[in-house]
Amino acid sequence: VENMDRSLAFYHDVFGMEVPPLPESGARPFNNPNPRLFAFFDIPGAKERHQSARVAGIRTGVEPMEIQQVDHKTIQLRIQDPGTATLVLVVRDIDATLARVKQANMPIVTTGAKPVTFADGARAVLIRDIDNRFIEIRQPASIPSSAPAGNIVDIRVSIAVNDMDRTKQVYRDVLGFKVEGETAFAAEKAVQALAGLSQAEVRRSRVQAKSSALWLEFVEFKGVDRTPLRMRIQDRGAARLQLRTQGIDEVVKAVKSAGLSVVSQGGGAVPIPPNFRGALVADPNNFFVSLFEPCDGCAPRTPPSTN
Repeated sequence: VENMDRSLAFYHDVFGMEVPPLPESGARPFNNPNPRLFAFFDIPGAKERHQSARVAGIRTGVEPMEIQQVDHKTIQLRIQDPGTATLVLVVRDIDATLARVKQANMPIVTTGAKPVTFADGARAVLIRDIDNRFIEIRQPASIPSSAPAGNIVDIRVSIAVNDMDRTKQVYRDVLGFKVEGETAFAAEKAVQALAGLSQAEVRRSRVQAKSSALWLEFVEFKGVDRTPLRMRIQDRGAARLQLRTQGIDEVVKAVKSAGLSVVSQGGGAVPIPPNFRGALVADPNNFFVSLFEPCDGCAPRTPPSTN
């Protein structure tokens, strides 16, 4: 993001998410320089800060990250372009949520600027946030009794993909996700209205990692102009998913064998304080996946002093 404080304020004020308090200075500080983290992201010489916006009872958080002092560009995101990530907030009351969005004067993408209704009874609306990224606000036909008590009951991520079969193969066979909910291309009126694309056809599937509550929803568009995104992690518009792994060197080897790009310096897992090894990978759609594995003393927060 361009300004982390501004982004956190948006998610707190509009959606009621919990964010770290502002210090008396009025701005959250940048982190101390961390060359090993910068090697992981391949952003030598940068300065960065990151904090999370969270919802009580939901493990998945939203982490705005601001990277400065390195070359970057701002990507003009379109919902249909492969690599575009959409945050999906599943809510109890879509109308009340949309009212707060309108009060904050955020752009509404959905045709008619109001929720559309799907065949299963779910209602949804697509907006842009303070950084011009997409957020889908979705109210399902029913809320499970086990859902958190607040308005936001689940968080998901939707990713526009270039080739559904190739994307599923990578997440299933390389990363070990389960795949379900696959559909054929269809010109659904509700989807067309939601995305503001009257000629679009879409097909979908969703994947989930072992022991994770987070669903990734894949959407492939057809019948509309598409331009695959080409981004670096510091570009405004880039997004990443953090995944804890087991046997990270074998995972990185499998990733590279599948033809994916490892962004981290050296093309492999690097040590990251406090005591992790990690590799930043670009998936087939240039959506970034951060692979992490805990390690025993491999990357202390403070490097040992030398004489």
